Amino acid sequence: MVIGILTVRDERYHPNRRLMEAAAALGQPLALIHTRDCLSRVREGGSELEVVNGQVPDILLPRIGATINDYALGVVRQFEQAGTAVINGADAIRLARNKFMTLQSLAHDRIPVPDSFLVVNLKGFEQAVAALGGYPVVVKMPSSRQGAGVARVGSRVTAEFIMHNLQDITKGLLIQEYVPSPGRLDIRAFVLGGRVLGAMALRPENGDFRSNIHLTGSGTPMILDRMLRQLAIQAAQSVGLEIAGVDMMVDEAGQGKVIEVNYTPGFRGLEEATEMDIATQIIQYAAHEARGERWT
Repeated sequence: MVIGILTVRDERYHPNRRLMEAAAALGQPLALIHTRDCLSRVREGGSELEVVNGQVPDILLPRIGATINDYALGVVRQFEQAGTAVINGADAIRLARNKFMTLQSLAHDRIPVPDSFLVVNLKGFEQAVAALGGYPVVVKMPSSRQGAGVARVGSRVTAEFIMHNLQDITKGLLIQEYVPSPGRLDIRAFVLGGRVLGAMALRPENGDFRSNIHLTGSGTPMILDRMLRQLAIQAAQSVGLEIAGVDMMVDEAGQGKVIEVNYTPGFRGLEEATEMDIATQIIQYAAHEARGERWT
């Protein structure tokens, strides 16, 4: 039984290296599969897939990132159509790669989220700001990742510059309420197979409002209370993810909200903060799923 990691990186990339180390320690065959080495074919009667200079794995973990392109997404779906079990399938990835569509799903399932708008022009931007109570607001690209493509906008002048020069009109912009960092707690929870493996509190750097682990470089381990733990699990389930990094915020009133749900979360920061072996648990979960066994 072989586990495949669908990736555009090699073994030097930290998550790939850790997963390979964990698989080797468990005696579990694992292969890195680059999307360019996947030859997809559909014809009357079904779908076929060939891995150049390799083999089709028994189970696949797509790990490409929120900016996964349509080709790679098609490859993930081809694995599914060809009969390979996939942990985080194409439909869930398609939803998770778009922040606003993720929020749509969460809100539909009555999971608390920040007040948010999707806009495509300056008029819509101004209407969103007015509804949110004025500047400042948080502006995000719908497919941004690791804190990139996220900004705090404090004036109409800046809003005009963004709308006229920086945004892609075909994708729109996500406008959200701004909660000052001194009055909020930012949390990243790692969900696997319907349970929270670990969580950490994140603090923004001085002068920055973003608390993404890729920007701050560190987090403080924390044990989630029942409400936050259930919030993280429900968020992952709402988007259809078996593996998820759920970003949450707790405001001064103690209200928890889900900000983002990531389908391919890194785990270096969490492993360092908690001293947990996340990579081994991912491999064990994948192996159990491939064999149709219950993961305990």
